[in-house]
Amino acid sequence: MPTQNILLSIIIAAHNSGNYLRDTLQSLLDALGESIAKCEILLVNDASTDNSGELLADFAQALPQARYFSVEFKNIGKVRHFAVAHSHGEYITMLDSDDQLKNGSLNEINAFLGNNKPDLLLTKLHEVRDLTKADKNWHGLQTEYLTRDEAITRFLVHKDFQAHLIGQFIKRTLLQANPIPEFTCYEDFYVFPQILTQSQHIVFSRESHYLYIKRNSSLSNSPSAEKIHNLFLCTEKMDTLFGPKFHDLVLCHWLDIELKQKIWIKQSVMLDTLSKKVRETRCLGFFINPAIRFSYKRKAAKLLWKK
Repeated sequence: MPTQNILLSIIIAAHNSGNYLRDTLQSLLDALGESIAKCEILLVNDASTDNSGELLADFAQALPQARYFSVEFKNIGKVRHFAVAHSHGEYITMLDSDDQLKNGSLNEINAFLGNNKPDLLLTKLHEVRDLTKADKNWHGLQTEYLTRDEAITRFLVHKDFQAHLIGQFIKRTLLQANPIPEFTCYEDFYVFPQILTQSQHIVFSRESHYLYIKRNSSLSNSPSAEKIHNLFLCTEKMDTLFGPKFHDLVLCHWLDIELKQKIWIKQSVMLDTLSKKVRETRCLGFFINPAIRFSYKRKAAKLLWKK
């Protein structure tokens, strides 16, 4: 396929996902329909010890639009950076190797991308805990155009979308300008805020094409010192990037670290920074800011009372 004709690059990184890959790959084909002619599918097997590599290689051999890579990174950030570097599409989206897409969804989304050329098409991920009870029907894009400030605000209040690269459609030039770091987690959080600040034409769809299947082994269920260290670095970077206009909203993220993840932080410099950020919530401006959810004002008040 001529690289100049590729509209969308779809990246799937797999590590020991053999139990789910067949369903994931079939859902991708069903989602693409005829629009597969405008796409490339990059399949990256990262140090799997099960049959993931065989499944991906067989899929790539049977499909002209697919390419298979085998690496030994054991690092999702490095894998995603590798895949972006080998992609050719005008847009990039990512699909986790144990998630699924809705039938026919990418066919419509590709038409929208080709006709409207946004910098970002963001979607609300459909979180699924029981796949047998999930709504797998595609109801069509429900688009809303956002200013950059509106998109940043919604991101910071965790309304509609978070710092996921899965399920989002991003101009490849933006990902090239903001390389994904070699993190084993939170690699998307590290680059997503900067991508928002560099985007002009942002579209959001409340209708989700993406079935984000929450499993017991998910990130939120298995914290560690390394993961929380990465989370801290991402929050610190975001705080600097967004600046005074969004400072109070970023403080809510610092409150979450204080209340939920502080136990994993051992470095005194990081603990001092966290303490300073929490103290910054103890001002009238934070409590009267209408953008701050009441739940965070309550959390800040409780910490103030304990002081």
